[in-house]
Amino acid sequence: MQEIQRFVWGLLGAVVRTALWLFTAVLALCLLGLALVLLMLGVLWALLRGRRPTAPVFVGRFQRYATERVWPGASGRAGPGAETAEVVDVEVREVNDPDAPPPAPGNRPGSRRLDGPDRS
Repeated sequence: MQEIQRFVWGLLGAVVRTALWLFTAVLALCLLGLALVLLMLGVLWALLRGRRPTAPVFVGRFQRYATERVWPGASGRAGPGAETAEVVDVEVREVNDPDAPPPAPGNRPGSRRLDGPDRS
């Protein structure tokens, strides 16, 4: 009689474990589906407002990490012979008030030279 009781309890335990696993799998799939629906709604909302959907910050960080650390040279930019970006100096001017006259050439903010002696 004890063997039958042990068998029934073991069978009942297996059925309960299987039911809980199925319930967990269904719940996980429902949450995944909800996340995908919300993601699509967010993309649709961004497109309706005329903005381009952007990837979250951590996606960009991972992509930079993957190309620079995990697969060095995979981006095609690293290594010898890689072209460097050209630096272009521009003059800075403030655009706060469109009616204000432009400042005098020697009196501009930020016109100090940083690599030489201070002439002010």
